[in-house]
Amino acid sequence: MAKDNRKKVTAQVHIARKQLGLDEETYRDAIALATGGKRSCADCTVAELYQVLQHMKERGFKARPRKRVAQHPGTPHNLDWEPMLQKVEALLAELKAPWSYADAIAQRQTGIERVAWLKKPEHLRSLIAALDVELEKRRKLDLLERQLAESGLTLEDVEQQFPNIRKGWRRHRLTLDLLADHYAERGA
Repeated sequence: MAKDNRKKVTAQVHIARKQLGLDEETYRDAIALATGGKRSCADCTVAELYQVLQHMKERGFKARPRKRVAQHPGTPHNLDWEPMLQKVEALLAELKAPWSYADAIAQRQTGIERVAWLKKPEHLRSLIAALDVELEKRRKLDLLERQLAESGLTLEDVEQQFPNIRKGWRRHRLTLDLLADHYAERGA
């Protein structure tokens, strides 16, 4: 844990340096002043790093809370320390879907209203699997649409060419695969 703490404090010292606009020599002097002569964060103990940070706070450094770039409404509070939630966030970003979409899936699968409240790894795995399947369906439909466009056709033309096609075929992976194969052979 001390190693993680060291990294965090060192990172804050570097942020403070940038915020205060310190050149290399002034920065080294500040470290030396706070530690009694050491001129590099690498040579400092964690306690000394805290002293350097405190010294920089006295000189005007103001720590700001981290802003999450991709965060949008509904982002779980425990995102930073749960890797599976980070995977969910990545899938949602690729799907261009809000967290409420994942919440709805979690509710349907587990009866738990919010993704942030899922505690069992199997719940998170099933949510990730559902998002993967949705992403796969969308990719297959996009591929089919591109193939059709190359032939000057649309999805509506598919329904005219195959009047008995299953209901909801645009969301059925096997049907999308078969259609993509069919139109790939026609286009080749």
